Amino acid sequence: MTSVNVPRKSSNLLKRRLKIAEIVAAQGEIKVDDLSAQLGVSGVTIRGDLSYLEQQGYLKRSFGGAIATPTTPAEPEAVLQAATPSLTQQMEIARHCVRLIRDRDTLFLGHGAFCRKIIPLLSEVKKLRLITNDPEHALLANQFIDGEIILAGSEMLRPDTALAGKSLEQAFQHYTLTHSILEVSNIDAEGALNIAMPRLAPAWQLCFDHAQNKTVIVTADSASATASIGHVDQAENVIVCRSINEHYQQQLQHADFVILYTSNECFTWTNRERLQE
Repeated sequence: MTSVNVPRKSSNLLKRRLKIAEIVAAQGEIKVDDLSAQLGVSGVTIRGDLSYLEQQGYLKRSFGGAIATPTTPAEPEAVLQAATPSLTQQMEIARHCVRLIRDRDTLFLGHGAFCRKIIPLLSEVKKLRLITNDPEHALLANQFIDGEIILAGSEMLRPDTALAGKSLEQAFQHYTLTHSILEVSNIDAEGALNIAMPRLAPAWQLCFDHAQNKTVIVTADSASATASIGHVDQAENVIVCRSINEHYQQQLQHADFVILYTSNECFTWTNRERLQE
């Protein structure tokens, strides 16, 4: 495990880049000159922002501008027919997650593209301790997080940029985790939370045992789900995009979850019993 204290990224810079990502996602394609006029900054500044956002997967550079990153729909299934959440939905999911995080939290943020989009939004959280098993998360967090960043894990799981191993499991036991956020592929009919990386399942189960508050993001990647990490009853929060909410709504209600936040793009469901506590 390694840790480093870093300064926070400029709030104005963060807001501008998120705004650019939203504009490109909404319009599909836009020119540098148009973004410059809308946001009141130079074309040179906009080009730097676009380069950064392309590196993070929010968009693609085009001649003189940028285009939205295409999303690949999931294959239709007999029970769950849903597209992979769009970039706009992923960004809204990230906002919902950040609303659950408090100053001075010790947060474990698991591997995955959905979780990565949370990191820039954490710039407003003070004295956060962030633990992750994703080296790319750690590098991005270095630009935004006010507090300690801990990269845990000693074994690289390929082809994904995820770490596993004893040091990851030791981190869960050593630190008092006030919150954890993990991506799951689906919730099956029995309420099991399933993931696509079985070698991470033991670590995620241990994380569930030790974290005080557990949030899961359902990615709708059902075809690749191969291992269970626990049961929905163990989670405090379940976040789903609008396109798959209807599929899980009745199941979550039967598990005594209620809607805590909602928007045009996604829902945050919260365990009613733990909410009352």
